[in-house]
Amino acid sequence: MMTGSVSTFADVALNFGAPAVRGDSVLRVAASRGRRTVMYGDDTWIRLFPGLWSEYDGTTSFFVTDYTEVDNNVTRHLDKVLAPDEKKQPKFDLLVLHYLGLDHIGHLEGARSTKIKPKLVEMDEIVKKIYVAMQKWDRNGILIVCGDHGMRDAGGHGGSTPAEVLVPLVVIKSQDFECPHPLGPGPTVAQVDVAPTISWLLNAPPPGDSTGRILPSLLPADTRQHLYLLHIIAERMAKQNDLPTDKEFYKQFERAENQFAHYLATGQQSAAKISKEFYEQSLAEMTEYLNGTTVDFDMFSIVVAIILLYFIVASLLCVTLYSLQPDHSRKHSTTKRGYQSSNAGRIVAFLFMLCLSGSGLIVACFITETKSQLCSFNGLWLPVLLVVAAAFTITYFIMKTGIERIKNLSSLNELNAIDFLLIGGTVFHAWSFFGTSFIEEEHMTWYFFWNTFMFFVLIRSIVVVVMYWSKKMTGATEVQEKPGLDEKMSAVGISIVPKWVLLIALHRYLRTMNQTGDRWLFLPDTADWLNEPENSLYLELHVIIGTIMTVLICVHNLVYTNNLMYIHTALTAAAATCTFCYRVATHAVHAPFEDMKTWDPIIIVSVFWGILMAQFIYEIITYVGFFKSCGVHPAEHAMNSKKFDYVKPKTKTEDYIYDPTIEEPWNVEEVKLNLARSLSHLMLNNMMLVILLLMRPHNVVMVPSVYITCVVSSKCVDHKLLDRRSARNTDVADVLSRTLVHMWIGILFFFYQGNSNSLASVDLGSGYVGLREYSPVRVATRMGLHAYAGPALAGAVLFCTLAAEARDWQQYLKSIWRATNILALHRVYAVVLYTVIATIFRHHLFVWSVFSPKLLYDFVATVFGVQALATIGYIIFLTHVTSWLARVLITRSGLR
Repeated sequence: MMTGSVSTFADVALNFGAPAVRGDSVLRVAASRGRRTVMYGDDTWIRLFPGLWSEYDGTTSFFVTDYTEVDNNVTRHLDKVLAPDEKKQPKFDLLVLHYLGLDHIGHLEGARSTKIKPKLVEMDEIVKKIYVAMQKWDRNGILIVCGDHGMRDAGGHGGSTPAEVLVPLVVIKSQDFECPHPLGPGPTVAQVDVAPTISWLLNAPPPGDSTGRILPSLLPADTRQHLYLLHIIAERMAKQNDLPTDKEFYKQFERAENQFAHYLATGQQSAAKISKEFYEQSLAEMTEYLNGTTVDFDMFSIVVAIILLYFIVASLLCVTLYSLQPDHSRKHSTTKRGYQSSNAGRIVAFLFMLCLSGSGLIVACFITETKSQLCSFNGLWLPVLLVVAAAFTITYFIMKTGIERIKNLSSLNELNAIDFLLIGGTVFHAWSFFGTSFIEEEHMTWYFFWNTFMFFVLIRSIVVVVMYWSKKMTGATEVQEKPGLDEKMSAVGISIVPKWVLLIALHRYLRTMNQTGDRWLFLPDTADWLNEPENSLYLELHVIIGTIMTVLICVHNLVYTNNLMYIHTALTAAAATCTFCYRVATHAVHAPFEDMKTWDPIIIVSVFWGILMAQFIYEIITYVGFFKSCGVHPAEHAMNSKKFDYVKPKTKTEDYIYDPTIEEPWNVEEVKLNLARSLSHLMLNNMMLVILLLMRPHNVVMVPSVYITCVVSSKCVDHKLLDRRSARNTDVADVLSRTLVHMWIGILFFFYQGNSNSLASVDLGSGYVGLREYSPVRVATRMGLHAYAGPALAGAVLFCTLAAEARDWQQYLKSIWRATNILALHRVYAVVLYTVIATIFRHHLFVWSVFSPKLLYDFVATVFGVQALATIGYIIFLTHVTSWLARVLITRSGLR
């Protein structure tokens, strides 16, 4: 609105901590003409246009929980700034008032909030106040009332629906003004038209990059002046460097010039009418062309990046298949290779391939004659070119080594029909994005996949149980004298199937909680009903039930920790109490005591973070052995705490000689595994409590629902559950199926929560929970964790399951390695395929409204995926460090 040019989609991602606008703008041209500009409201204006204001008072716009003070801070200046001077002239040339309250209410409570109507009435009174003040000036003032964006029913914005991109524009003059349009909606104008209009009103030239034109309702009635203004705007636009002169709109501009000159020479009104039509037609087409060519795609860099991503996918596929080999086959392929190469030979081969990759890129630069920055060979981009060449080389050697060492994939023979359903759905999903509707309505694809999976598991379980009991009753020999199988089938029929039916009912309810996507977004959902004032009791029950279930799950997970003197139980209860107190302090739940409503939510959240940190530090201290040094023995207080003690499993005798080169006298690996289990479950507990704090009240039930779904689904995909051949080794198949089903669950709950591939579904309010001042990193982290709460929780449950069911430390590491390979492969596979699709459709009508937001979501998901893998690596690193510290402490203290 200030530059007169269309911003790119990348500006959305760069909004956090955005730098000052260096290009031309209305404020810059106004300052160059000595105009006095005043601003009250959103302090983003001050950061974007520093030094261009004569007077200003900024209010932070990032605390969306405040919709009162942000507006009062603007209104309190009106009496002073609107009062005329002694000559009855206004004290400014341009006054900008940016009210934030209505936007904040939308983000917090949606478009149906009861607070919207009073806020609109308040804005009406402010408009009236400004108009009355304008009547007292000895000068014709103009008031422009507009919004910078619209709002969808859920309260967000950033999509391409009419409710988000079409906003009212009201123009009011204090004197001698009659609206040229009939009552009702007037014509539609572009947002870029505001900048040249304001510049003209300030008697200043339009911004240099402006592609807009003056609002028709403000053009002068005099024909000569009217045509002159059209000529000035059209001539400026026609002389821009990017505008070709062989297009029809340029020829139309030349015809308009000729007709204008003919009118000036003869005064014929017919020539003026034709000139006006030609000017308006050429302006409209030139604006459309310039807006459509705002972004210049660097196709060379894009193609290189896609090819590199393909290499990464291929290398990850080789690594994943290698990790899925049976243990004995992997060791055999590593140690029994037909040849051995020296380290010097490997280095020479690597350097040779590096030179070859770099040479290939340089040759491609010259052959294509591209103007890409990657081929500029300057000091900034040359290192980037070398890094790309090195990445190609590394991925090539990974693929080469993987192909050589993948010898036996017999472990995949244990896959069943459910596994192939999971694999097929995961692979097909990425290809579905060739249809734009499948991007906007991606949730429908996952709903279909999940419903198919649940139905398939239910029918398979029922069929297997019925067939078993029918054979049992007929006395079939294959099921006789197998008490273990009888017990297993009884458990499936009595426990698993009823739980699965209840889980289906739970998901049917959760699916109705939040309407998402684009096609059915206008339909009311359960969240809308719960947020109605008359249904506040049911909303509170949702919060209470979700909180209690989460606490019970967290307490259950403490069995894997050093719950010495039940400290962890107390800390968990205290953290959950903080989340409930926060709900009370923010008026989401009625307070049992009136004083609780006055508690400071910031202090509550600060105490909450302190409890979580204390819980983690306490667990590390117990493993190091600090309490044993103080004379406190965990075995006396904690359940199963003997497994946390460092002991010597073997005693040195005449029959046994300890060889330090091949054996470890302490049970270090056992304690490492226990610590990994403990830290994984603590991470899960803390994450559940944090997400419980960030969630909207009606979505609190999502937190325990994710855990319940993961636990029940993990049991149902167990390959030995419905199989009477208990001697099979299904470790690889179990890891593969569990990883995929947890990934599906995470994505499913991403959409259950109300998220979509539109930026309008981003919940800004979650980014400011517990913050007193704006911090881009903290806000972005909170918003990201809230948006990807489902995938984060499902991933945490997966790693907890792998740790809990590992027989020993080595099996745990193998399971983690296999799971992380599968997750990384899926993430990069989805990204590379979607980048290909986005590149093919880069000139599509919906490239900015559909394709680009999905690309941004994929980027954020990749960042959080890398962070998740780093967290697992950090846990494994902590097990090594803690074990070393514990042995040092135990050895020096003389304890066993």
